[in-house]
Amino acid sequence: MRDWIFKMTTCRSERLFLFDIDGTILSTNHSGYRSFVRSCRDVLGLVGPIDGIHMAGKLDRVIFEEIVAAYRPDLSNGDLLPYWEKFREGYITYLKKESLTPKDWVLYPGVRELVESAKTLGCLALLTGNVREGALIKLGTLDMARYFPTGGFGETSITRNELSDLAYKEACRHFGVEFAPGRTAVIGDTVRDVRAGQAIGARTLAVATGTVSFEELVASGADLVVRDFLSGRDEVEKFLTGL
Repeated sequence: MRDWIFKMTTCRSERLFLFDIDGTILSTNHSGYRSFVRSCRDVLGLVGPIDGIHMAGKLDRVIFEEIVAAYRPDLSNGDLLPYWEKFREGYITYLKKESLTPKDWVLYPGVRELVESAKTLGCLALLTGNVREGALIKLGTLDMARYFPTGGFGETSITRNELSDLAYKEACRHFGVEFAPGRTAVIGDTVRDVRAGQAIGARTLAVATGTVSFEELVASGADLVVRDFLSGRDEVEKFLTGL
């Protein structure tokens, strides 16, 4: 299964679509959150709820480090790599178990149609805060992994804007195409996704199926905001073909 992310694919188009996962493509109905928190508790010895950490639009590695800083500051000045690796292993184990009974995992309205349409118009890649293994589990469980052969992921402690640059360059390398920023679109559900797209000069498509309101996404300056990909299908199609 891990070959998914390394298998070379061809793409003759000069359009690039960089997709976020959680809140944009799908919902695991808190399975990802539960798995994350359980592994943090195992590795960091935490008791009780983990409050005050906003996860939407952030990289898994960054979220983990913020939890360490808030709840285990005694570890902050040391080498976190062993803790991070143990956490990631536990997180993936818990997420795999959750994925075995994904009755509440769903694709958002119009997502499959959007991805199928985008595939005919350009090259698809990921721009996600998920670690690679987590992205594969979530997408693979809902039969979506096959659309995304490469991308940028949440293993490193960098900003979302830096991740967008990494994902863009990795897509150019993978497909062998130097995509023009103006023919690149970042598709996500948070203000951080919009800012990440703007940081690389890409067009931005925001969808209000996640935790951020339609009004907040409009205020972020996204090129197009829709409430969901089904009701906004015509606008989204025009946006995609206009790149």
